[in-house]
Amino acid sequence: MDAPTRSDPLIRQLSDRLGGPAGRRLGDPGRGRFWTVPRILVAMTLTSILLSVLSMQHCRAHGWGGDAVYLAGCYSDVAALYSHRGFDASAWTPFLDGGSFEYPVLTGLVASLAAVLTSGIDGTVGALAPMLDWWGERGSLLYWDVTFLGLAATWIVLVLAVMAAAGRRRWDAAIVATSPAIILGAGINWDLWATTAMILALLCHLRGRDLAAGALIAVGVSFKLFPLFLLGALLVLALRDDGIGLRRFGRTLAATAGVWLGLNIPAMLISWENWSEFFVFSAERGVGYSSPWYVWQLIAEANGGSGPSAELVSLAALGLFVAACAGVLVLGLAAPRRPRAAQLMLLIVAAFLLVSKVYSPQFMIWLVPLIALAAPRWRDAIIWQALEAAHFWAVWMHLAALTSDFETRHTMDDVVYVAAVLGHMAATVWIMAVVVRDMMRPEQDAVRPEQEPTAQPAAARRVSSS
Repeated sequence: MDAPTRSDPLIRQLSDRLGGPAGRRLGDPGRGRFWTVPRILVAMTLTSILLSVLSMQHCRAHGWGGDAVYLAGCYSDVAALYSHRGFDASAWTPFLDGGSFEYPVLTGLVASLAAVLTSGIDGTVGALAPMLDWWGERGSLLYWDVTFLGLAATWIVLVLAVMAAAGRRRWDAAIVATSPAIILGAGINWDLWATTAMILALLCHLRGRDLAAGALIAVGVSFKLFPLFLLGALLVLALRDDGIGLRRFGRTLAATAGVWLGLNIPAMLISWENWSEFFVFSAERGVGYSSPWYVWQLIAEANGGSGPSAELVSLAALGLFVAACAGVLVLGLAAPRRPRAAQLMLLIVAAFLLVSKVYSPQFMIWLVPLIALAAPRWRDAIIWQALEAAHFWAVWMHLAALTSDFETRHTMDDVVYVAAVLGHMAATVWIMAVVVRDMMRPEQDAVRPEQEPTAQPAAARRVSSS
């Protein structure tokens, strides 16, 4: 087993303060030894979960209303949508005529189940102890807590999935377990569900379980769109592997389509308007905060202009993303050795984030497990997350300045905000450059091919090695 205290330069230097690099007994759990690698990683994740809850404590104590949520950095779509989308009145609002919920079907289902639990807990407490009916108008707090418990369990599954996908480099999952990006962003939205489905799908592909990989891609897409990009990465690998690879890709694609239809057709039949709201909203929404297009608009308005139109942004964002995907295809086919699926997936997801109309703070979660699998260098991961954390605070301060009359010294100037946006974009481009270098110069890849946990059929291995 490869330990970062031996292989990673930064962690090796830091380990000198804590007893030195890992010894030869690290890979032997021994009889009766409790602290195995999975349990240590779970303990790390539980600590991070606690820190994530504490980061939201101002809002948990004082509520999610008002502009103070931005100054405290604890804004959450989960809490805001509880009342704004009517979950407090009807738990199944995403599936009812007249309801509104701008997310795919499984996100709506998870949100509804959390609302059912919230209503049940509130009712039970009120029935058993009327004098202790503490929730009152603070149902959004209980709803956030219930939702976050599900997200916390999902985070643990994500860490264990990354550990399994990392093969001999199991400790790379600590990048996910201790991630400041996830600590800050976990409670904002439901993104951890889609991210976990994406990594589980990648793990199934690595183990040769093509149908399961396709099913999990469909699950991920039914939470958020971006897990669909894994099909693009697998297509590149299939084209390199010729016939056998294309047959594997065909099975994955068929499973994706079949499971996605099975998950979405019932919602279509219940309410087509509600089901299609996610697609309509995504197509029609304008420029969102922290996207490069918003920076363009902000600078233009500061100089008396109006910035790009919504139509121009939509066309330009789509065109740039298609061009980026074409570049990943060419790069994947031209690489001297078969690239890893995680490398291709990171490039596609990162390109999408860089050119998209919207970049919400929690989107940084999408890249954390991909960095742990594609470019597991702690120095790069720490620098990237530091710049993402800086952007996290900058966007909230920017929103505080836009929505309130706070004095400038209590928020951030637009120049600082723009610098933070450009900084997080530059950090993402740097990670992409590192991955491209590793693909074109495999000898510099921190993850050696012999350490990959691939379980392809023997014939597929012969083709990929030819």
